[in-house]
Amino acid sequence: MPLHLDSVSRRRFLRGSAVLALTTAANGISAPATGTETWALLSDTHIDLDPAKISRQGVNMAENLRRVVAEVLAEKEPLSGVILNGDCAFNNGQAGDYTLLLDLFDPLAKAGIPLHFTLGNHDDREVFRDSLGKTAGSPALAAKHCSLLETPLANLILLDSLRHVNKVEGEIGAEQLAWLGEILRAAPDKPAIVIAHHYPQAPPSETAVEGKKSRVTGLVDTEPFLELLRTHRSVKAYLYGHSHNWRSKDGADGLHEVNLPPTAYVFDETRPNGWVRATLSAAGMALELRALDPAHPEHGKVTEFKWR
Repeated sequence: MPLHLDSVSRRRFLRGSAVLALTTAANGISAPATGTETWALLSDTHIDLDPAKISRQGVNMAENLRRVVAEVLAEKEPLSGVILNGDCAFNNGQAGDYTLLLDLFDPLAKAGIPLHFTLGNHDDREVFRDSLGKTAGSPALAAKHCSLLETPLANLILLDSLRHVNKVEGEIGAEQLAWLGEILRAAPDKPAIVIAHHYPQAPPSETAVEGKKSRVTGLVDTEPFLELLRTHRSVKAYLYGHSHNWRSKDGADGLHEVNLPPTAYVFDETRPNGWVRATLSAAGMALELRALDPAHPEHGKVTEFKWR
């Protein structure tokens, strides 16, 4: 569910989503002299209402987010905004989780940096909205909260893949797919980057061992979703989280798929956690991993993506 903590002057860049004005600093999205714009991309913060909460992997999620917020604040180049791509909350989206989450992001809000959120399977759509209060506004769709962030270089389309609270699988849904199609048809020549929490997954197949269908842990409607993205050549990349595994791949059709790293914990201790500095240009996107462990071999590595 894309909800936005934004400065009043930035509201014109948000369409069809909720906005909460936390600051009044003038900070509009405009193309710098370099012809690029920079975003901070986060995913899977898993914040619990207890700031001292330690995950079973031995990670203090709140402390990790504090460190990331401090790093983002220290960025030398002005940021167009910060996007947190789902699983904001630890387990099932308690009100206290979101209260602490917003507290942890408060330094960015006070600095006038816009914050944009999608929700994952460990979030609760209504609880998050209630946590923001009446100023959060109204969603564009009845059951899904989707938004369009228009920048000089690209349209960033934030989708809601939350299907059931604390159930692993996700879903875009027919209504949201139709909305996405309308957005893409309205701007066929402008690069679009689609962002949602869940990863694409092939349809379940019979397993050789047990004769049972494999478990769906990603999008249950992957096929129609990817077909829509592939049909519209304006869509250049799909960014997701969920697996806690930083990686990327290019489809045969030139659509880039990027799995953002978790801010919280990893399931494989060899993989990095942290955040990603995304630099957009007219021709593509550069993603730099900012690992919380600066000794990680992938820390600081930049991956270049050229638009199809």
